[in-house]
Amino acid sequence: MELRALQHFVAVVDEGGFTRAAAKLRVAQPGVSSQVRNLERELGQALFERHARGATLTAAGQVALPHARAALASAAAVADDVAALTGLLRGTLRVGMLLSSSGMQMPALLREFRDLAPAVELRVTEDDAANLLVAVREGTLDVVWTATADRELDDLTGVTVAHEPLAALVATDHRWARRRTVPLAELCGEPLLSVPPGGGLRTVLDETCAAHGLTYRIALEANSPVLLASLAAQGLGVALVPASFADSSTGDTVHPLRIVRPGLVGRVQVLWRRENPSPATRAFTRLVTRTTHG
Repeated sequence: MELRALQHFVAVVDEGGFTRAAAKLRVAQPGVSSQVRNLERELGQALFERHARGATLTAAGQVALPHARAALASAAAVADDVAALTGLLRGTLRVGMLLSSSGMQMPALLREFRDLAPAVELRVTEDDAANLLVAVREGTLDVVWTATADRELDDLTGVTVAHEPLAALVATDHRWARRRTVPLAELCGEPLLSVPPGGGLRTVLDETCAAHGLTYRIALEANSPVLLASLAAQGLGVALVPASFADSSTGDTVHPLRIVRPGLVGRVQVLWRRENPSPATRAFTRLVTRTTHG
């Protein structure tokens, strides 16, 4: 089984079709089709259902995909490890970070890493927290900068960059406007204003409520804390925002409350897979650890 055939197979999956896969690989489209057909003949199963808009995986293709990714990752690791022995760190580092974020220290870390390892190709992707976790677990990203509930993840390792409590914002004429705290169970009885599913703050809410057997209702969704605060000011619900933002939002339009029993606390982390990280990943995570913990 040739690695090139596996590479073409994975490219068709990732790009959603043979033509786009050929463009990504910079080869002619018939070459991609030929490699995939050769792989299908070797396996004795069709891997794709081909149609006018592209190609979708068959059941056999879905089974084969994680093995193909693992084989390609292992082959890349061999080359990277041999290069690392000669003192030349190369390869590709695929980094994911949260949507609509400044990346916090990540741009500065990427610049420092580029200076340390100029032969490593850097690829940066933005996505929501849920998709970033899926991507690093599946191996389509090497490192992710994301937010989770304040707990350990058994299948991933990482470095905690910061802890960020969440707070509630209500209109100044809300019945809670004279209070300083609100229990989570009571908060869940109100219409909530939150980022969409998969966002870092929403993930913290989902995981914490699930752990305590609580349910809630989302009235409106928005990606921006500023917009969530404006919606709360209009009496459309209780906004969930980072506590650091809530502390700066006191004024004539909204009133902040600390969430208690239990609190909602997010953990900002740089995460990567425990098993067989590439030399580039190991080098980058050493830099993150050193920078974060001094």
